[in-house]
Amino acid sequence: MSQLLKIVSSQYKHLPHRHEDFIAPREISGGSMLKNEPYSFQVLYKAPDGNLCVPVSISAETSLQAEAFRVDCVSVIHPVPSESGREYESTAPGLFPDILMPRPASPEIRPAKTAWSRDTYLEKDTENLLNATSGYYQSVWFTINPLSKTIKAGEYKIRLTMTSLNTNTLLDEAEFTLNVINAALPKQDFYYTNWFHVDCVCDAFGVKPYSNAFYKIFDRYISNMTKHRQNTLLLPAFTPALDTAIGEERMNVQLVEVKKGENGWEFGFEKMRRFVRHSLKHGITVFEHCHLFSQWGAKNAPNVYDADGNRIFGFDTDASGKEYTEFIRAYLVAFFKFAVEEKIENSLIFHLSDEPKAEQLDSYKAAHDTVADLLMGSPVCDAMFDCSFYEAGVVDQPILHISHTDRYDKAKCPGIWVYYTGGGKDTTNRKISNTAAATRVLGLHMYKFEALGFLQWAYNFYYDRLSFGYCDPKINPCAYKMFPGITYLCYPVVSKGKSDVVPSIREKLMCEAMDDLRALKLLESKIGRESTLALCEEMLGEITPTNIPTGETLRKLREIINAKIAEFI
Repeated sequence: MSQLLKIVSSQYKHLPHRHEDFIAPREISGGSMLKNEPYSFQVLYKAPDGNLCVPVSISAETSLQAEAFRVDCVSVIHPVPSESGREYESTAPGLFPDILMPRPASPEIRPAKTAWSRDTYLEKDTENLLNATSGYYQSVWFTINPLSKTIKAGEYKIRLTMTSLNTNTLLDEAEFTLNVINAALPKQDFYYTNWFHVDCVCDAFGVKPYSNAFYKIFDRYISNMTKHRQNTLLLPAFTPALDTAIGEERMNVQLVEVKKGENGWEFGFEKMRRFVRHSLKHGITVFEHCHLFSQWGAKNAPNVYDADGNRIFGFDTDASGKEYTEFIRAYLVAFFKFAVEEKIENSLIFHLSDEPKAEQLDSYKAAHDTVADLLMGSPVCDAMFDCSFYEAGVVDQPILHISHTDRYDKAKCPGIWVYYTGGGKDTTNRKISNTAAATRVLGLHMYKFEALGFLQWAYNFYYDRLSFGYCDPKINPCAYKMFPGITYLCYPVVSKGKSDVVPSIREKLMCEAMDDLRALKLLESKIGRESTLALCEEMLGEITPTNIPTGETLRKLREIINAKIAEFI
């Protein structure tokens, strides 16, 4: 009988057409982690030869807290290969693993009566069942210590078993050894944000913005975000001026209530107060105020609505005109009073306009000068293509596309963030079709470029171009510009009337990237930055945005970093 269980790392993406004759996944028997981080691996499973379908239960027996997921695939029509294709799993259309459907890590098996002559068995407390076939492997994802609690150092044995639910008999088993090192990752001292889109939640689940029903699912989204290291959240004070064609309007999700009174502009912040408090409760520590001016150059105002839902500013409003200038300045004074009340005044960053180009510097500067004296020391951070806006004194922390970091001169600009969208060739990215390493290597790149943070424009954008056309990502992951998965990290799920959100493989990999960055900073505190970089480049070569290692190389590097940290215990 062929091997039915195989343990592989989180850096292996198992495409269903991959079998032993096509590609042999590298099996692992153990790994290491620091005592306050999660550790993920996968179990590949298949049925004994000659079996079309066997219902099975996969279990991890361990004294540590563990979570498990059935790995589901999505149909990728266009994997978006680059010229080299090295950072992609496949250049051909097909099924790619990404959706992580939660299930018990050690499910209870119970008998079930049938109308046939024999009994069968079921797993308790899960709808996400497993059916094995002998034709190919499938995957279950396990994460140990998923809540990043501080656990006791030492060596832990994890027994993995596969049981037939036809007969309640053991089909195969394997063992994984996890070494928990007596050292802790340092506190996250960098920004990490993927923009949250309120309107997409409303359309995905059929709820009204900021209703009680909205907040039930909002809490699930934010908990999932922060669990995977996102600490910064877009604050939609106004309907974000993002991905909206000129003259068009997205769903009004404005948090601030606006009224023009006899004595000027009046503002209400009760909606925003609830939004902020829910976010803080679930672990958000920084709020990035949505863009105060239109996208791509700050020429106009964002869409702003009064209390009756009438649009009072927008694409037809001059950003630097007298009326909007008076409005936005009055708003910022009122907003900071609110921020002080909620004790978030020191936890803010501001966006002015997304991705301005060099030829739009004048309009961007005019917008900046309108509000700069009222931002109370909060940094202005915007996605852009070089540091010229910083040199002009209108951006405090430019957010550079990671492929443009070669234009970065630290002597001229002391601190940058990095970002990417769906485009760019031969660089780190998080498309479903990317290799796991192409996503996880971001942490190493952020360390090399000393990035203050990372931004990606979509945590849960379920629309097509310019916010038209709602697309269920489980069914059509390539909807947006044929970039599979680039607009979201999590999946909306409605099952038996229950609304939920589930993570993706890519979200787990992004979490690993951020923890790699923290581990590198910890190692730097022991041996210095120069030695830390030398250790990495000895294995990888020069660290550049286009240097994408293999998943196995990246896994081994993290093991080396952990071993080096352990020398100082």
